[in-house]
Formats: sequence, C-alpha cells, structure tokens
Amino acid sequence: MHRIMRLLCAQLAALVVTTATTTTKRSAARRVRYRGGETAQKETLDDFLRHLGGGELEAVWEKSPKLWRRVDGCGPELFSFDDAVKGAEAGLLDNAAVADGKRAAEGRWVAERAGAASADDLRRALAKGTVFFNGAGLAFPALAALGAACHRFLGFPANINVYVTDPRREVSVSPHSDAQNALGFQCAGKKRWRVWQPPPRERGKDPYGRGQGGDRVAGLGEPVLDITLEPGDVLYVPLGWVHATSTADSAERSCHATLGVDTYFYGLCWSNARSIALARNKVGDDVDPGALDEATFSRLYGAVPVGFLRPAMDDEAWLDYFVKELRALQEDLGGASPLGDEASLKDLARFYLTYARDLIDERKYADVPAPAPRGSFAALAARASRDARNSREERVRNGLVAFARGSNG
Repeated sequence: MHRIMRLLCAQLAALVVTTATTTTKRSAARRVRYRGGETAQKETLDDFLRHLGGGELEAVWEKSPKLWRRVDGCGPELFSFDDAVKGAEAGLLDNAAVADGKRAAEGRWVAERAGAASADDLRRALAKGTVFFNGAGLAFPALAALGAACHRFLGFPANINVYVTDPRREVSVSPHSDAQNALGFQCAGKKRWRVWQPPPRERGKDPYGRGQGGDRVAGLGEPVLDITLEPGDVLYVPLGWVHATSTADSAERSCHATLGVDTYFYGLCWSNARSIALARNKVGDDVDPGALDEATFSRLYGAVPVGFLRPAMDDEAWLDYFVKELRALQEDLGGASPLGDEASLKDLARFYLTYARDLIDERKYADVPAPAPRGSFAALAARASRDARNSREERVRNGLVAFARGSNG
C-alpha cells in the first residue's frame, strides 16, 4: 500500500472547530485592517484565532495564501530575541538547529545542530544562518497560549516552531514546501516571504517536502505572493505550497513563530482513513497515486476541510456521513479493493472522532512555565512536564497504529 507506514504513523488534521464562547469586549478595541479591505475588531490573539475559526480560514483553506496586517498580540509579546536568549540560557535551545546560510543561497535546505547553550552561542549560530527551534509551544508560555487557542477555536492539533534570523541575510530559507498548513506570526523585525503554487508532482519526490533532503525546486517562475511581514502580521501558507524567506531589507533581527496545523503528521486525512480501512480488511491497495489528477490527489492526501471534525450533527449522524464520504472517495479513485462492511467503517469513523478529540486535549498547552535557570529545580520540573505531555501525545498517536493493525484497544 502507498506509503502506509508513513500515513499510519503521522498525518491528519483534526479540524474540529469548536464553538467559540463570547467574551467581554474592552472599551478601546483596536481596529485591524485585512488585505482586501476587510476590517474586524480584535483585542487579543484569542480573538484572532476565534475569528479564523468562524469561517475566514475555511474560505482560503488549501486554496491560496492570505495576509492579515497588524494583528493584536503577535508582536514581540508573543516571541522576541530576548525570549530566545532566555531559552538558550535555560537549556531549551540545546536541540535547536541552524539552516546553513551558504547552502540556502544555493537553493538547498541543509540544517545542523545550533549548539545554542548561551547568548553568545546563539549569536554565533545566527552568523551561520537562520536558527529554528521546533516544539517551542511547550517551552514558552505565550506560545503555549497560541497553541491552546488553535486547539480551542480551530480544532486543529498544532505545533509551534520559532525562527530567528540576523538582518541583511539575502536567503533566510530557500524555496521549499511543508507537510502542514501554516500560519506565520511575525513577532520582531521584518521578513520578506515569497509564495508559489505547488509545482507539478514528480514520481519519487514528496510534494509536501520539496526543497528538502537534498531536493532543489527549480523553474518556479513568479510567486503568487511577494510580501514583507512586519511585527503583528500573520501569513497563511497552504499545505504543499512552496515558500522562501529573506531579511535582506531588514535592519533588525527577525523573529517569527510558525503555527503548524499538522493534519498530515497526525494522520487526519482521507488517505490515512482509507489506508486503515484497507489494512483492517486485510486487502492491498490497487490505486496508483502517481496516476491521479491534481484535484483527486489533493482530495486524497490534503487536509480534511475546516470543520470536518466539528459535527454540526449528532455523533451517529456524523458516522454515517464519514462512511458515505469514504465510500464516495473510493469510487472516485476507481479502487476495486473492498474497504470493509458498514459496521467496520463505522468503527473507523468512531475511532477517528475520539482520536481527533484526544489530540486537541487542552492539557497539552496548559500551564507551560517560563524558562528557568539551567539546572534549577524549576527547570527540571519543566522538562519533566514537557516529557509527560509529549509522551501522552505519543500514546494517542500509537493508538492510530494499533487500530490500523486490528486492535480496538
């Protein structure tokens, strides 16, 4: 079956957009102007995420990038170079990486350990290229609040990475695509972003990992978006769209946080649901993904639609809907391998609903402490807390693999 282990171990996006609760408005709410002339009242980053979950993100979901200007709460208060220094001195950046600037200028993404254990180490790493730290949502309280807002208002399982780049760097990150829908929050300095539509698929090359692992994306032409982000700006980049960044025109160090809506990583996509159905029915996959047209391929491997796991119906009706959609997809793919009977597919739907809700459990981002001095009791307690959160999530993900193998426990 097509990349079944890859699909079983990762990749889904629980778009369980939960019902937003009404909050009391402050008397002096700032007016945020969107690209295209729309305006709306925003007071906090929670308000912005609530607005996205109310339909604005769905309008562009996996269709096109979108820019929002001057969003409250996503400037240096979300993440700054001072936060990066505190993180380095607390040992939180021991696993940070640096993207080789020389290789980036050649159009290749090559990263190595940054070794950022102090402020001086961090500055030395920045002289080589962009420093990035994955999983930062479990290390900095403000970023944890962003992750919690994503779970609460968008219904997505999400991870947050931070990127720090020195000014005047012509190529911060070379053209590449990622396996998640992403929201980039510009926190400090300026960064130019260029975004291209996904290039034509090529056999042997992951469309959601182009420009990485030695691959180089050529012949992109003019970007569909060429924009410089300033503090407070937010940019949505769809799954699989190629993008590149630069601080050539920035006089200040750039810091930005990327909220990765990790549908693919968590297995919340139709390709994964279909692969599990075939595996549990003990039959092979007779569909060649390379022969699919772009629209069908995107439907199969792209993220499920916004609101998909926020049933506007009761759970039993949603199970029927899930089974109907999965069978319709199989018919459109021309697949002859049987997916299973009605009862087995309802079991799969029921598992997905529970699995998705477990992934957006609020405990993941609750009460994340501020960085503490390296070696202190507070630092040790924070590390233990991060390990426990990651272990819980790993157990949830392992449940997906166990279910695919035929276990319901």
